[in-house]
Amino acid sequence: MLNQDENRERAVRELGAAMVQLEAGVSSYKDAYKAATDAGWTKRELNAAGFFDVAKLPRVKKIEAPEPSTFNKDEQ
Repeated sequence: MLNQDENRERAVRELGAAMVQLEAGVSSYKDAYKAATDAGWTKRELNAAGFFDVAKLPRVKKIEAPEPSTFNKDEQ
């Protein structure tokens, strides 16, 4: 049982870290996309070149990875 709890905790920590990385990547991409459009590239040109439209990116909130102690094991 303890091993299962450890696996669950490790999995949620990894998920939280991946979520923080996703937010950083999306934020960086949006900034670069805006810089490209500000430099004169149109959305159509960028899309034709294979870049993702920022409107189709996942909507993520700026968050910190949750601390494992914030999860109540009784709520499982």
